[in-house]
Amino acid sequence: MTDVIAWPPFGITKWELAELHPQSRSVGLIGGRARTSSALRSRRVAKASVRGIGPDKAGAGYVRMLNRLWGGGPRLVRVTCLPTLWFRAKGNLDLRNTVLEWSAGNDDLLWSVDADELDWFYGSYPLQGVPMADGMWHGLEVTGLPPNTLVARPSDVIKVGVGDADPQSAYCLSVVRSDADGMALVRTDRAEAFTASGVVSIGEAEVITFETIDVPRSVQGLSSDFEYVWEFREVFEDEYSDGFAVVDPWS
Repeated sequence: MTDVIAWPPFGITKWELAELHPQSRSVGLIGGRARTSSALRSRRVAKASVRGIGPDKAGAGYVRMLNRLWGGGPRLVRVTCLPTLWFRAKGNLDLRNTVLEWSAGNDDLLWSVDADELDWFYGSYPLQGVPMADGMWHGLEVTGLPPNTLVARPSDVIKVGVGDADPQSAYCLSVVRSDADGMALVRTDRAEAFTASGVVSIGEAEVITFETIDVPRSVQGLSSDFEYVWEFREVFEDEYSDGFAVVDPWS
């Protein structure tokens, strides 16, 4: 299998996450009408500046060891991505919800009430959502929010059906504020209506496998920090005949 190396614990100073949508454009011979269509696969791209010194004064060392681990193979890395608005999001409410899994020894423990299975979740707010149309947009009506509060920004990831076998997610399209009852209608970019309902999580991180465009180099001075600038392009497991194997040498 093709190794995908976990992203080292760098100190990040700049970050960009975006999409690349290749297009094909043609002009008709009769009438001169332009036609634009998608070409090739859409991919997420990212750019990051990391500190050469950083936490534990280890940044440049991580860069070198990451490059050595790749060797002559594909330069693939698994990154838990910061949100697009990562700086402004600092100090925001934590509206994420995570399912808790119970076990005894090596055996899973299942909880139930009467004949119904009981799920446990960890989060500061017990958010629930149901599908709801907002004009031409597909969205979610979310309850359990803190009242009269800004709860989401455009490009924040919202997920519904957390803990289910097939949770559904999308990006928030605009700024979202809850009302006095802690309810908000979240408009998303989802092309089709949500069919899932249940526990909602807002602000989930995106975990993406990237190929590095090139391994950066940087010159270390005597008295100040310095930066390495990375550029990434998303890759997909089905593009590699032997699949992916995630390797984390840092933990």
